[in-house]
Amino acid sequence: MKVYHYTDKANLNSIMHSGLKTTSRYESFTELRKDVVFCWLSPSDNKIFSDDTICLEITVDENDCIVASMDYISFAMMYKYGGAKYGGMNIPINEKASELFVKLYETTAILLSQYKDGNLFSPEVLVKGNITPENIRIYIDK
Repeated sequence: MKVYHYTDKANLNSIMHSGLKTTSRYESFTELRKDVVFCWLSPSDNKIFSDDTICLEITVDENDCIVASMDYISFAMMYKYGGAKYGGMNIPINEKASELFVKLYETTAILLSQYKDGNLFSPEVLVKGNITPENIRIYIDK
């Protein structure tokens, strides 16, 4: 199956040579986000816009992927760290709300093979494990 990953153009040579490496940047929220590469179901799903990014088309085994609602985890982070309203100052707004959004995120997450379009509001694909260069190509909009 094809999924899509955006990266800074400056990373392209390294990725095409070495592949995409997993990150555990947000593992403190949930094990689902540990050792994954974050992708999208469609190139148009990207939520971070920049002229310095490029879209990569990734071939994955759908059994190695989970689809989860980015909205829920984003709200969890906002309630835990304060978000833009507080200038990203890591000022907790409501720890209980954060925990509830994490539970929603975990409860509604499903295997990619079970996902039906429209099941989630802002679906993100969590690809378990590194992605080899052979499974990566530059996406060209047709």
